[in-house]
Amino acid sequence: MLAETGDADGVKAPPASCSQSDPVTKPTRSTSRIVHHTLDVKGWLASPPSPEAARPGVCVVCDAPSRPTGGGLGLHGYGLRDRQLCGPREVDGPPKWILIACRRYLCVGCKAVLTVVPRGVAPHRHYGHAAMAMALTLWAIVREPVAQVRRRVCARPITTESLTRWPALERWARAARDAQGDTSLTLIAAAGRAAQIAMGRAPPALRRAPAETQAFAGGSAMP
Repeated sequence: MLAETGDADGVKAPPASCSQSDPVTKPTRSTSRIVHHTLDVKGWLASPPSPEAARPGVCVVCDAPSRPTGGGLGLHGYGLRDRQLCGPREVDGPPKWILIACRRYLCVGCKAVLTVVPRGVAPHRHYGHAAMAMALTLWAIVREPVAQVRRRVCARPITTESLTRWPALERWARAARDAQGDTSLTLIAAAGRAAQIAMGRAPPALRRAPAETQAFAGGSAMP
């Protein structure tokens, strides 16, 4: 669903507070890219940024500034795109579907469309980095049964056929193994490595917290 909004173009340019990530789609008539804001999902939902505050400092495709000195606006507001996200909002909360209104911008130079999303949103995934990191940690580090991991993270109905397997968990572990470049690893070993990386991103204040709490916090900070 796409909703068009206005754009506050009459105030000063924001700092370059966004970071580039993977393409949302393959280029067609225009190039589309996902860009991560400094806010995480929780912060974005609590106080969505204004069109000006969310505007990237530069186009991540052609590097043109959003507000060139002495020139016109380089990145125009291009409406909102709703993004569904699955998983718990808190590490001990129930899994649910949430809707995030992500801001889009059109580069007047190269015609790229930039979609600005909160930190923690994973490209091409219904689940955010926090939920995936938590699931991999519960499975590979805490060693909870797959059924229990699914109950804590998955918002979809659980049937009798899905009590002992969760294909999404295996896909995430396989993707982690591919990213690590070590095909000799078992899926659970690759999941454990990915979990440790997420836990390492947690704030120092959480170093004594349960592993899944550290992983959730670390995943929330991932671009």
